[in-house]
Amino acid sequence: MHTTLTEQRLIGLARTLTRLRADSPFYRQLIPAGDIGPANAPALLRQLPWLDPAGWAAVREQLRTSTFDGIATGFTNGTSGVPKAFYSTEAERAALRAGRVADGRRRLQLVGFNHGAVVGLDLAGEGDFVPLLSMRYFDLAADLIANGSADGSRVRVLAGTARQIKDLTLHMQQRFGDLAGFGLETLEVGREFLSPGWESRLREWWGAEIDTVYGFSELRMCNALKCRVCAHHHFPPSCVAEVVDPADPDRYVPLGGRGSLLVTALHPYVEFEPRIRYRPGDLVELAAQPCPKWGEPGFRPLGREEHCLAVGERGVFVTTADCVAVLADLPQVAVSPRHLYPDADQRHYEAGSPRFKLVDDAAGPAVHVELRFDPRVWPQEARAVADLARASLPAELQVVLHGPGTLDDVTLV
Repeated sequence: MHTTLTEQRLIGLARTLTRLRADSPFYRQLIPAGDIGPANAPALLRQLPWLDPAGWAAVREQLRTSTFDGIATGFTNGTSGVPKAFYSTEAERAALRAGRVADGRRRLQLVGFNHGAVVGLDLAGEGDFVPLLSMRYFDLAADLIANGSADGSRVRVLAGTARQIKDLTLHMQQRFGDLAGFGLETLEVGREFLSPGWESRLREWWGAEIDTVYGFSELRMCNALKCRVCAHHHFPPSCVAEVVDPADPDRYVPLGGRGSLLVTALHPYVEFEPRIRYRPGDLVELAAQPCPKWGEPGFRPLGREEHCLAVGERGVFVTTADCVAVLADLPQVAVSPRHLYPDADQRHYEAGSPRFKLVDDAAGPAVHVELRFDPRVWPQEARAVADLARASLPAELQVVLHGPGTLDDVTLV
């Protein structure tokens, strides 16, 4: 009999809760005695406390299920804060290796959204890894794609953040012109938002499919791929997700609603330091209906909770994803300058993310947007940006326009 994706999750959740009760000092007193099966596992999970990164770190030693024997250390990539050490067991690494689907295509990883997991979980066999630390590395990556490796194999999958892939694409266009002839089949974009305009450009320029991935470097087993059928992300069967009201985590949001993500990574993918109802600090939007392919609703990443606003009495969320969708493809909006590669020149400017931030202060909720020109000098062009933003965002808020280089503390996307 075929087991659905949801049924696989519930079986794994029951196994995880049973093991935690036996081996974790923190959860031993929180999970009642008795058999745990797929039917009662969700109710038991819901009774457990959720932990954000600070809360998880505070009880970290009590969470651990075994000694340090055979433990390997990795580090997160620090995109949402200071890089953090994480540990893994051989059972975790074996489970990840066994669950990895190898399609035989050569990959080039630009060392972004999973580099900590690659080091800590011994998964370097996935392909070539080129860190884009300077223009010399850009040329190395470009040559691998254009000319292939010494064994004659060609790169078919390019994986990295949106910023990295856009940077490398512009670099290669300057060197080679047409990119479609290099045979790249898939661009795998992780962590950062890819605007509709840039998604269309990359697909056209490379002649490749676009896969977007949402995930965490310390929880590689929870990476969620955007489905080509329903256009929402789905977590793999190695974890369980809940979407709750940010102000009341005991209340689940309805289908089509927006809320805080809670992630539970299942045994044995996280064995030594379990993350149960882990709240990474991200807002997501549930799909309005189940996916025809997977039989369960997916979700859409919306951005970090700290960067989003709840507007009005109904608390409608205006999020990073909303602002990117509206602002990123407007030529009037400034983008973040190059800061990662000291020897990069102006040709990489257009790869930057739109400069904006959401603010709720004494003047009320507003989105502040930096333009490429002084709005006082070009008032009609500035007004067009403000009108579009007000009409397109999901809640009414002020639009405050700034001239070049005058907006501080922009939202990171």
